[in-house]
Amino acid sequence: MHNVVNEDFKVAVCGVISLALGVLLYCVMNFFPAVRYFAIDSANKLLYIPEYPFSATRDLVKYGSNWILERKTLQQQLARLEALNRVQAEALQKMHVSAAAAKSSYIPARVILRYPENWWSEAKINKGSADKVVEGAAVMSDGYLVGRISRVSKHSAWFELITSSSFLIAAVIDDTRDLGVITGDNKGNLNMLYITSDRYVTKNMRISTSLIGDQVPPGLMIGHIIGREPAKEGYVPFKVAAGAHLTQLYNVEVYSEDM
Repeated sequence: MHNVVNEDFKVAVCGVISLALGVLLYCVMNFFPAVRYFAIDSANKLLYIPEYPFSATRDLVKYGSNWILERKTLQQQLARLEALNRVQAEALQKMHVSAAAAKSSYIPARVILRYPENWWSEAKINKGSADKVVEGAAVMSDGYLVGRISRVSKHSAWFELITSSSFLIAAVIDDTRDLGVITGDNKGNLNMLYITSDRYVTKNMRISTSLIGDQVPPGLMIGHIIGREPAKEGYVPFKVAAGAHLTQLYNVEVYSEDM
C-alpha cells in the first residue's frame, strides 16, 4: 500500500512540475519573442535531420516525374513544329523555281591558298570585295556547292568548305523533298542530319540547297546519298558524297546576285 502511495505521489509531483514548466515556458515565450523564435528555429532544425531523407526522396520523385512529362511534351511540340516547317518549306519550294542561277550570276575565281592543317575546312581565292564578292555567298565547282564565303578583303576572300565541322546549310533530298542539314567532319566526309527514321531514303538520291538566303539560292546541287548511320532519337544521319572534287579545287565560281 505504501508503494502505491509513493507512486501516486511521484506522478502527481511530475504533473505539477510539468505544468509549472509549461506555464513558465508559455510566459517566457510570450514576454520574450526572441526566445520564442529561437526555440521554434531550434526545434525545426532538430526535426529537419530525421525528416530530410524522406523529403529529399519525395522531391526527387516529384521533380523527376515532372521533368519526364515536360520533356515528352516538348518533344511532341518540336515534332509538330518540324512537320509544320517541312510542309511550309515544301510549299515555298513549289512556289519558286528551284533551278540554280544563270552562269552570268557567278564570279570566276581561282584557289590560291589551302593550308594542309585546315585542308577540309577553308581555302582562299583571288577575288574579293573589289570583284563584288560578299560574305555568305555560295562557292561552286563543277556545278556543285563546295562552300560559302566566310571572310572578304578587297582583292581576296576565304571560303569555308562544306566538309568543315562548323559548316551547316539547309538542304533537301530532291526525290522525296525531305529537308535536313548538311555538315562536315573536318576529314572530308559529309552528313545529312535531321531526317526522320520513317522516311524512305535510298542511295544515289540527289541533294540540293533549300531556301537559305539571297547569297545561297535554292537548287544548287551538293551531292548524293551513299549510306546511312544508325538512328538516334528518331532521326537517321545519312552519309553524303560531294558532287565536286574537293581534293582538286583550282577554279571555282562565287555566286553574285548583283550581276
